[in-house]
Amino acid sequence: MFPLVSKHLSTRLPLRNLHWKSPTRPLRSIDSLHINFVQSLDQGADGTRTSASSAFTETGGSNLQKGSDPVPKERRHQIPGLRQTPYLKLFILRCDDSDTYKAEWRKNLREWLKEHTPPSQKSSSNSQENHDAFEWLILHVVVPDTPAAAQPRIYGSSSSSSAPPLERENSGSRTKWPGRSSSTIYEKIRSDFNTSSKSSPDRVAQIRLERSDLPPPTVPPSAPTPTESPQEKLNAWNDLISKFKTLVLMSFDQRVSQYEEDIRERGSQRALPGWNFCTFFVLKEGLARGFESVGLVDDALVVYDELSVGLDSIVRDQVGDESATSGGTLLDHTQDLANSVAKLGEAQTLPLEEKKKPYRELILANNISLFDFKCYIFTRQAALLLRLGNALSSRSQLMIGSDIPRGRQTSVDVSSRPKQPETTFTDSEDPLSLAELCQRALAFITTIAQILREDLNIG
Repeated sequence: MFPLVSKHLSTRLPLRNLHWKSPTRPLRSIDSLHINFVQSLDQGADGTRTSASSAFTETGGSNLQKGSDPVPKERRHQIPGLRQTPYLKLFILRCDDSDTYKAEWRKNLREWLKEHTPPSQKSSSNSQENHDAFEWLILHVVVPDTPAAAQPRIYGSSSSSSAPPLERENSGSRTKWPGRSSSTIYEKIRSDFNTSSKSSPDRVAQIRLERSDLPPPTVPPSAPTPTESPQEKLNAWNDLISKFKTLVLMSFDQRVSQYEEDIRERGSQRALPGWNFCTFFVLKEGLARGFESVGLVDDALVVYDELSVGLDSIVRDQVGDESATSGGTLLDHTQDLANSVAKLGEAQTLPLEEKKKPYRELILANNISLFDFKCYIFTRQAALLLRLGNALSSRSQLMIGSDIPRGRQTSVDVSSRPKQPETTFTDSEDPLSLAELCQRALAFITTIAQILREDLNIG
């Protein structure tokens, strides 16, 4: 079903105008959020894949192609990362009549949910699982010329154009209306799988395909089918996109909350024996990259600035007391630095590049020098400032498939700024962000030159 709905989705993505409020932060507005759909490995009883998972990516656009090689389940690392697991799991269901739903699909959906219930919704949940928090959604796809297509969305309702928004249609209610002996498939799914709590989101959506969406071999025998009005179609798709935004932000909020809790706990243990800054750095960088992945670039930059200050603090402590080991120890010099300096004139790449070395792996292995550590932090700060400034170099990377989302995506504190017209992506650069990058570069060059001199003397 997904290839049949993807062309409609592509015209409605990326997600626009999301608003995220954390208890510890001002309201943030996300102008544009790019998402990627990844086929899962879940299989039905007949061996066919029955679901797909939606996950954040940092691509230049929304990849709606059905992958030929489904992504296998990744083994969780001891230090989790925000970009490795889906934020939303989507079950795409084609069910053409009520009898089939009752006999087959209700059970299949329950089995799927049993396996994919998020940790936060389990009574015995481990809070650490919230690093990989996700939500779920059932999407019922109605094919033309089937009994399902002949049913209204809700029995007894008028056309969607005059009805209330779909997300408020008797959400989660299990009470049958007087005088009605049957329900539509859509109502049955909502009754079976939505909770009765008013605070719980609606996790069921329905969209209807047209005959032109189907290739000839899949078109069933012709049967009378009511046609949807343009307003009804628009309402249905808007309902689905609205639920995407709500559920994705719910997952993001749970993950951020868990990261912040762990960061506070690990930070309070700094004076204890065995505390390691490299491990703490990777944990906190997971939060920064999570912010970056949803376009909250300002928040990500703040996290890297805090990590830079933390690194300086560790170095000062160790310089003042050579016997001090709190925070772990850094390598006393960079092994390949002399060769790198000698080859700078021949280099085909920039001396400071995030992918020049496996920096994150070196940090995680506690096998990194101060020179490399400083270089890595600055490359990340520079990348974020270039993105904030909508620099030409940043846009060029996007065009060749870089892992940075397209467009100037910034975090906006909407609680303290006057309302602005909707942001449009242009080619204009922001000189203030680029000027800040130049100032930081000057300070970095001064600092790194001294470290470089000491490093070469030791090496």
